[in-house]
Amino acid sequence: MIIFISPNRWNIFIKRYEMNNRTKKWRRINELMVLMAVVLLCMEPASAITMTGTNYVGSITPGGIAVFPMTIGIEPNENPSDLLIEVMGFGQSVTSEFVPIDPANDVTPYSARTFISLDTTSLRLEPGTSQRVNATIALPKDVGAGGRYAIIYIHALPVKGTGQATLTTGMVVPVLITVSGTTPSLTGSITGLDIGDLTIGQPVVIITTLKNTGNYHYRYSVNNVTLTDGNGKIVAQGSAPPWPNSIIPGNTVQYRVEPDVKDLPAGTYTVSSKVLLAEGKVLDEKITTFTVNTDYVPPLTESNITLTPGSAGTLTSPDGRYSVSFPQGAVLGDVVVTLKPYSKDNLKPAPANAKPGATSFEITGLSGLLNRDATVRVMYSADDLAAAGGDAVLLKLSYYDAAAGAWVILPTQVNTGSTTLTTTTNHLSVWAVMVSSSANGGTNPVSAPAAPPTQSPVPLAVVLVSLIIPAIAAGYFAGKRE
Repeated sequence: MIIFISPNRWNIFIKRYEMNNRTKKWRRINELMVLMAVVLLCMEPASAITMTGTNYVGSITPGGIAVFPMTIGIEPNENPSDLLIEVMGFGQSVTSEFVPIDPANDVTPYSARTFISLDTTSLRLEPGTSQRVNATIALPKDVGAGGRYAIIYIHALPVKGTGQATLTTGMVVPVLITVSGTTPSLTGSITGLDIGDLTIGQPVVIITTLKNTGNYHYRYSVNNVTLTDGNGKIVAQGSAPPWPNSIIPGNTVQYRVEPDVKDLPAGTYTVSSKVLLAEGKVLDEKITTFTVNTDYVPPLTESNITLTPGSAGTLTSPDGRYSVSFPQGAVLGDVVVTLKPYSKDNLKPAPANAKPGATSFEITGLSGLLNRDATVRVMYSADDLAAAGGDAVLLKLSYYDAAAGAWVILPTQVNTGSTTLTTTTNHLSVWAVMVSSSANGGTNPVSAPAAPPTQSPVPLAVVLVSLIIPAIAAGYFAGKRE
């Protein structure tokens, strides 16, 4: 994010400070108000690069030429910026996002990178200005059939002496060319079919890896999977939503399907995966088998309860494995509290002194804390116990504190006879069974360091504001006493 405070807005705050700086009370308050104003201004988002002409999709005959105009700008609140414009190879992540490829690694026969020239490869943009850039696409006469692909990548150059760019984001402009008058080949090959670890209480995940083996891109392809038991009976089916992005020739994507599996007793099963184009043509189909050694139990089914201030209540999952007991007075008004599944794959990283077990879930319904502690009781699974090396004492219940960006591991009672974990809390959040050697029943919860930026921590400005507002109030009342 780019932080920019205009001189006019800064002067307004300074003048207000000087006008009100005549009393000790207002001096205290306004010193804090100026600091708070800076924080709030820093919270204003910056939009980085703006564009018209964000992609090229068109047909060109062999030996033909087309001009693709782009208008590139930055908004008035940006700093002056130097931009570099490059023609790159067309890559793709396994989740279908378009990725620029360095020319040295652009070896696909379907590359259009060398066919594209720019009338300028660098720009100097002042705040609020824009410039036009033309990309000329010239196909050779012997270009071949199908499609040709490239990415025009626009990004900021580092500021001299700082090593950092004025804009923190770049712009990927996909170029998808149809070679007019030729026959496209729409083919694909399933190169992998994997069933993730079957974990009790977690969804069954089937990942199908597909490579575009044709010479042309296709969009909105669909993946259907079917699970059958040893007798050929269908156990579950599922589909991945169609990819919104085109799959480019030579690139590989992965479809992730979580079929609605009710249960899987120990035995051998077959999974069939089929990838189809939007119009129904089958690109490829693959079949594999897998073995379930221990009876599989699916994730909990979502359930809820309406709490009222004047009565207690217990929210229990339909299978009885999870429960949350709320005492009378736990809430200050009528609230619907929900217990629902939460995938282990989406959990934030565990603390350094712990690792996640197999069980995770979410309790929602309150934006704040409970007025009185609730009791959370969870039946730990064989997979939880395996994660703890067979020592149930190491299993702890924990919740993720989003405000602090940290896991809190709670003192937990372990009952090996009923295979249950029990704790008390005033916090509704994402929960998980953790494996930790912290003393069971201790009074100090163990929390992780703040999550890294890629894990979407609470913005610094929000934290500062939460500290400044109480300070303003304290300054005000201190001034009133003088």
